[in-house]
Amino acid sequence: MTKSPWCIAALVLLLSACHNPGAMFMPKPKIEIKERQNPRQAYQIVMTIENAPGPFRLVEGSAQYDVINHDECGYIDPVSETISRIDTHPPIEWKPMGDSQYVATVYADLIVDEDYYGRGVCHWKLSMASALLKATGAEAETRFLPAISAEEIIASVPRKLYFWGGYYPDIDMSDFADLGQKDLSNVPAEKLNEFFSITVARRDSLP
Repeated sequence: MTKSPWCIAALVLLLSACHNPGAMFMPKPKIEIKERQNPRQAYQIVMTIENAPGPFRLVEGSAQYDVINHDECGYIDPVSETISRIDTHPPIEWKPMGDSQYVATVYADLIVDEDYYGRGVCHWKLSMASALLKATGAEAETRFLPAISAEEIIASVPRKLYFWGGYYPDIDMSDFADLGQKDLSNVPAEKLNEFFSITVARRDSLP
């Protein structure tokens, strides 16, 4: 029986992969994402916690930056021919301003535009800023995760999110993540007092 050209090509590819297993699964090249030493486009944001069921001993944060032109500059997978998105999440520090308020600074121009894959310069944009709050920091505790978008920061539009107090400090699901909700209109009136709020807003007047 004569094998078709397609079968022969497939057999050659299979034998090649057997001799060189990495041929079918080429690792994505590692890139170094550079941060500016002296960024200038600074925004201060304030996080206010109201009616929480207890204290938060762990308060951490991060900013998210995304490449806005990844189609032109991102890595092309040789097998799937898909173009990878590129993002990074450097930490930000939430400094306490009292028992229920924290302040952090994010920079719109923190990440340096670079040509990572020889296809063109990648351009970065700030996407959001977020916080991670836990009762004590124990691994099993619920992660409360308020966030605000870059558009809301720049336009000085506060983001208020509601979190159910029953998730504090933890539930049966270890390390559960609660992103909060913007609207409590579907919550019965007698249950509204079970929720606490976290508001993140731009601080218009820098000290």
